Amino acid sequence: MDEATDALEDALTELRLRCGLLDDGPVPSPGRRAFPVDAISLHVPLAGRCHIDVALPLWALRLEPGEILVVGQGVDGALRAASDGTPPPKCLSVRVDFDAPHGHPLLDSLPPLIRASVRRVPAPGSFEPLLAALLAEYAMPLLGRREVSRALCEGLFVQALRMHLRDLDWTDKGWLRALADPVIKGQLSPPAPADPSSETVRSLAEASGRSERRIRALFAQFAGSSPSEHIRRWRARRAARLLRDGETDLARIAQLTGYRTRQGFCRAFKRELGVSPAAYFRSVNGRRFPRQPKSGGRQSDSEERGDPPEPQ
Repeated sequence: MDEATDALEDALTELRLRCGLLDDGPVPSPGRRAFPVDAISLHVPLAGRCHIDVALPLWALRLEPGEILVVGQGVDGALRAASDGTPPPKCLSVRVDFDAPHGHPLLDSLPPLIRASVRRVPAPGSFEPLLAALLAEYAMPLLGRREVSRALCEGLFVQALRMHLRDLDWTDKGWLRALADPVIKGQLSPPAPADPSSETVRSLAEASGRSERRIRALFAQFAGSSPSEHIRRWRARRAARLLRDGETDLARIAQLTGYRTRQGFCRAFKRELGVSPAAYFRSVNGRRFPRQPKSGGRQSDSEERGDPPEPQ
């Protein structure tokens, strides 16, 4: 796969996926281990079988070794042990956190529950080895186990997304479904700023053999916006991340996010996020934004606005 078209990888990099341990001991019996309502969570049985208490449709209400369960944020439910006197099951539960103060369409399109299993055919080839490595970490006491387990859980979360993508139907909607469209997926992460023509509906239509009307309809269905709206939001999120990381060169940020001028970038950023880049930098970093060097020359109106090319 061309890395430039891997929108899932780009999104996970932008979101900075990270797992944090919630519990890796026995599920209470009697009692239950509630899902965190303020975060996505991932659950992996280590020994025994867990029951799933959730008021949502699920093809099986048990979680067995060889399976994992991803639970969406805000889902009210829990894991519990069987009431038949068998030893309480052990289950690894982790939070799945993201750096997404301004949201992301990937998170908006996640379902409430994703269930993945090594017994599924076909399954991603690296799913079973990742799960086996995680179980091996808990088979004996090892130094650094929690850090290794955290990294393995991040990989398992991505594998769960891959399995979910295979389950999506052609009638489904949302950002994840767009990854199956060979034309739209390439625009979920905008191309290099040096090639603005590829952001237009006309160029997409010419490259794909589809009509411009069809391109607009597909983008609205999957991304929930027009191509230009999606690009503006993508640029604002990318710029905000650079500012959170401590970048202070506005001309460089403008270049990296596809704006022609620093002035145009500042106007577009404030329009999308409601504050100037300098004010945003102060709010997230707790220090004043350094003074920027003056730039000479009068820019055109479109450059001053910093708007991406509109669809033809």
